Amino acid sequence: MTSTDSEKSDRRSFLKIVGGTLVGLVVGSAAGYYLRSPEIREVIRTVTQTEAARTVTQTITAPATTITQTRTITQTATVTVTQTATPVARPRLTIAQGVDPTTMDPDMQSETPTFVVLFHIYDSFLQVDREGKLVPVLATSWTYQDPRTLDLELRRGVKFSNGEEFNAEVAAFNLRRMTTPPLIPDAKPTVLARDYLTVQDVEVLDNYRIRIKMKQSDPLLLRILRNKLVIPKKYVEENGFDILATKPVGTGPYTLKEWIKGDHLTLVKRPDYWQGPAAVDEVVFRPIPEAATRVAELRVGNVDIITNVPPDQAGALDAEPNIDVRTVPSVRVAFVMMNTETNEKLRDPRVRQALNYAVDVNSIIQHIFQGYAKRVSTLCPSFFAPYDPNNKFYEYNPAKAKQLLADAGYKDGFEIDMEVARGRWLGAEAAAEAIAGMLNAVGIKTTLYTPEFGVWAKGTQEHKIRSLAYAAWGNNTFNVLQSINALLHSNRPFSWYSNSKLDALIDQAFDTPDPEKHNAILREALDLIFEEAPYIFLYQHVDIYGVNSKVSWQPRPDELILAYEAR
Repeated sequence: MTSTDSEKSDRRSFLKIVGGTLVGLVVGSAAGYYLRSPEIREVIRTVTQTEAARTVTQTITAPATTITQTRTITQTATVTVTQTATPVARPRLTIAQGVDPTTMDPDMQSETPTFVVLFHIYDSFLQVDREGKLVPVLATSWTYQDPRTLDLELRRGVKFSNGEEFNAEVAAFNLRRMTTPPLIPDAKPTVLARDYLTVQDVEVLDNYRIRIKMKQSDPLLLRILRNKLVIPKKYVEENGFDILATKPVGTGPYTLKEWIKGDHLTLVKRPDYWQGPAAVDEVVFRPIPEAATRVAELRVGNVDIITNVPPDQAGALDAEPNIDVRTVPSVRVAFVMMNTETNEKLRDPRVRQALNYAVDVNSIIQHIFQGYAKRVSTLCPSFFAPYDPNNKFYEYNPAKAKQLLADAGYKDGFEIDMEVARGRWLGAEAAAEAIAGMLNAVGIKTTLYTPEFGVWAKGTQEHKIRSLAYAAWGNNTFNVLQSINALLHSNRPFSWYSNSKLDALIDQAFDTPDPEKHNAILREALDLIFEEAPYIFLYQHVDIYGVNSKVSWQPRPDELILAYEAR
């Protein structure tokens, strides 16, 4: 049998397993010249076209390696594209994401597509660069007085778009909103309060210095401050927090011009932005849930950047003269959550392990993602500490899955509900359909629901999910502690699982700032998570963007699309 015959056989087997529901989704293959190493940090592409041929040179820079590949495609058009030239400023940049933002209040949401919009309106205390290093923004320096006392020096001369001054009182007000309970009278608990559980109090030292007092040491806090988008104190005190949901005021490079929910959101640049005005005058965000529609809109020039390019279309799209496909290994990890609170069957670890053995993760990566994903053992991306390259994985073993179900008292299987939000994550609906088919094959009769993302996100914020829920978590702290604390520590808003031993390890990791000891505790926690199998463990994403080739912009591992970086 030739390799081609073998591939066809594998594909037929995959479609048979999932019930043939994915025929239109898994055909095609990605262009062979893409390198999918998780260590890729940046892709610099130079494209030159002549009447005879198109030559693509791709230089991939990794921490210790540089690889250059070249291929030639016969072409008849006569055009020259120089991507390395200094681009001119752009009057408008249109970005198509799969979903609309859920709110303009930065503390009352936890979704990357919303953060993508809000990072244009607001500034954070700190930022993380493409290498994962902290860089100053509204905080210019930071000093630990002791493991539980952190001082921040604040930037002078910064004003909100309404003219209000940024200072220490404003900074303290922002952090006091995030505590549990909030230290601001009558303030509602925030969605992101889960990240500030160690904060005890915030003191104003002078006009541009604050002191954060912690209940215990917190090795994540500085990186969490990267997500604390700063709101104006006086504006909120005069109008109430609720005004931020639709009328945001920030210190960022853009202001909100209009938001027609479900259609578009338009931002205009601030000429007085403290870092200098943006090169892009106007930014338009369009929610387009259907991937085929996003691709079509990019092809005809109605949008400039699209997220989540279908992997099977990446090669053909990149071959078009005015479009680039740009990829980056992502901080996002996909999984299927199990609701052990409402479904007693899922409280048995044998059942949870059976679900993992029932799913052929490698086939999903190969056939749905065309290799644009990397399998993970639990929730730790390949470039996070304490990632272990020798991680164990649950093999695809339907017989073992059936045996575990029988051992748990479910020889004939059982019925279960599963959900996946539409339009949010790359390949999610197709992957969820495949997983449902594989569960059906071992006797777990699975009904799949596909709610709109905004509805699903609101449900999770109210601590409501079905028995199984496909999701993908992005962690821009570059430390897996943030993921396992938010998702698996008992009594966290996004946790539907409880294990006292795991809770103790997570708490210990927070209170252990020494990097080597900290990572050793996390390694033990990940080993326990693997054995307990509270999720069906899947893969780390590789983010695939379609980009107008005239746009100077490179994707980031943290998934932010910042127009301030574009030209």
